[in-house]
Amino acid sequence: MQEDKNTYPVILMNGLNNEQTLKVMKAVKSIEGIPRIIFASTTQTSLEWKVKDLLQELKAEDDEFRKMKEKE
Repeated sequence: MQEDKNTYPVILMNGLNNEQTLKVMKAVKSIEGIPRIIFASTTQTSLEWKVKDLLQELKAEDDEFRKMKEKE
C-alpha cells in the first residue's frame, strides 16, 4: 500500500472505557498485513471539531510521537 502523505488510517473511538479501548487496539494490531494505524479517542474538545481538522491534528501528533520514539 502506497502511503499518501494526506491519507493515513485512523481509528477514532468514542464511548469506550480504557479497558475496551485497549482491547480494540490490541485486536486491530494483531491483524497481519494492515498498515500502521493512528488510534484516538474522542474528547469533549475534539467532538466539536470538523473531521478534517481532527485528522490533521491526529497526524501532527503522530508525527511528533514518531520523532520522539526515533530519538530513544
